Amino acid sequence: MVRCEACGALYPRDIPTDDAARSAYAGYYTVAKPRGRLRRWLRSLMERTRRRYLDRGTPAEARRILDYGCGAGGYLARFAGRACFGSDLTPPTDKPIAFAWLDVDAIDAAAPFDWITLGHVLEHLAKPADTLSRLAAALSPAGGLWIATPNADSFLFAVAGPWARDVDFPRHREIFSRRGLGRLAAEAGLICQFASPPHLNAVLNTASTLRNILRDRDGGWAARIGAAVRTVLALTIHLAKGRPARDRDSPELIVICRLDQAARRESRL
Repeated sequence: MVRCEACGALYPRDIPTDDAARSAYAGYYTVAKPRGRLRRWLRSLMERTRRRYLDRGTPAEARRILDYGCGAGGYLARFAGRACFGSDLTPPTDKPIAFAWLDVDAIDAAAPFDWITLGHVLEHLAKPADTLSRLAAALSPAGGLWIATPNADSFLFAVAGPWARDVDFPRHREIFSRRGLGRLAAEAGLICQFASPPHLNAVLNTASTLRNILRDRDGGWAARIGAAVRTVLALTIHLAKGRPARDRDSPELIVICRLDQAARRESRL
């Protein structure tokens, strides 16, 4: 990993080719079906625990919703009855979809949208600035844009390094810092308001990190056990912090963006 000196974002040392990035999505978890009754029950329990997070802050007045990077459409299924649109690399094929599928090139023609979401999408994009600017232009004047993405300042990167859950290269092309994400949004004409992720998300990210540590057969047992102990201790300290400090080193950044109406008015003058 390489850290940007200007904004603190993390990058892979070697940028993947488009073919390498595409092949890395074979069997990716967003298209895999949950296996077994126990796994389905656990997923249902976690969804009930994280209901507000899974609703992505969607306002009641938002009638036209776009999920950019919709996967199988789980988020959009929560809002049946509204005008829901989904876009991704390919449409879901395993079952009928309950939303209108949009090819990426058709988004502009279907605009405006009252609410646009990118749930762990931005870090996968080769040109995130271009995408964010385009989606900002597709918002209705009072609309909003919800983003969730890994946090480059996460406590997991600090203690687990390359074992951390979100070191997912080549699928992840950039891991944003709070400062870098705010700057990216501002360049797209958006004003940011950061929100707190659920405690459970940090626990789940830590569990995935521990699995990475224990599965790495190239590392010595002593180094791996030490890293696992430090990771669990870091999670305990993280959860005990007050909200502002906890948000700074959370494994995840959540931000709600609105159009900068003042800047838009000035640009028209």
